[in-house]
Amino acid sequence: MPVAPTLPMMYWPTEKPYALLEVTPGDIKIASLAFGWTLGFGYFTTCHAIRETRRTRRINTYVILIWGELIVCLVFAVICWLYLTKDIPPSFWFFFMILTTWALQVQFLLQIIVNRLCILLPSNKKRNWLRWGIAAIITAINISVYNIWIPAKLQISQEYHDINIWWDRCEKIIYLIVDGLLNWYFIHTVKQRLIVHGGLKKYKKLVRFNTQIIWISLSMDALIVGMMSLRNDFVYMQFHPVAYTVKLNIEMAMGNLITKVAKDTGIMLDEDDSNKGMVSNNTHFQTTSMGVQVQVNKQQFTVKDDIELAEPGTGGWATTKENHDLKENLDLKDSPKSSTVDLFPRTEK
Repeated sequence: MPVAPTLPMMYWPTEKPYALLEVTPGDIKIASLAFGWTLGFGYFTTCHAIRETRRTRRINTYVILIWGELIVCLVFAVICWLYLTKDIPPSFWFFFMILTTWALQVQFLLQIIVNRLCILLPSNKKRNWLRWGIAAIITAINISVYNIWIPAKLQISQEYHDINIWWDRCEKIIYLIVDGLLNWYFIHTVKQRLIVHGGLKKYKKLVRFNTQIIWISLSMDALIVGMMSLRNDFVYMQFHPVAYTVKLNIEMAMGNLITKVAKDTGIMLDEDDSNKGMVSNNTHFQTTSMGVQVQVNKQQFTVKDDIELAEPGTGGWATTKENHDLKENLDLKDSPKSSTVDLFPRTEK
């Protein structure tokens, strides 16, 4: 027998009366720890974001994604904390807002990763496929979560609750796999560009360092999956902003490798382009042929010396002429000749 809705702004009947979430002192302690980490990491990440914004010198896609990620992480952490402390009551709009901020967290961060990867891709077609393909996959997963997670939290039926338990874990693992594949493709692309352009061995340590911090980023996704075993699912959700704040800081730290590799492997970067990513999503390849003409003047010099041995007994050398007549005969008959040498032949464009 369906039960009339008891939550504010809820318009669907439920199988049973709505049961409020039980929050224990232990739950508050764990959630407080996660909330403190969010604020701590958030401070350093915000400072990093300010430096990135000043470096780019104008509002572009990358800057919008950075600040969007920071804002949704902060909003998510605050409203989740207030719900655990019972300052915000359960309602449809609360669950809708908490899920929307979570969906934006995932979408923004993955687009930052895609944006970083697109800098090193030479083809516009590849960049567009990657950008819109990832956005479509993540949006499809998010829509499915809206259709399962919100009814489960509103306690519409036990069936929604059971499906949500499994699907919630599955979609987190899918995000982990997508994140891992994008980062693997990024490192693979970086190494390929370095090999093609003569190795650039000076960047091996930098590539190794960025590979290691990528593993830290992936461990944050694993942390979220591990925290799902907690009894109170809103306590584990308090770890979402922690993980995504750390991941955002790591993504901004990757900018050093991206900029150096891109510039040293032939990609001209324009940091003022509003359509670019970390440095530039628009790569320009330009080859210039330059002809250089060198004019060489040839002159011939003839020097004739008339000397002879001195008379016996004089003990030295003597010249046949007192004024040391050295004839510097400049051969005027052979006028200076000039020739043109084309060191760098002109090439037709």
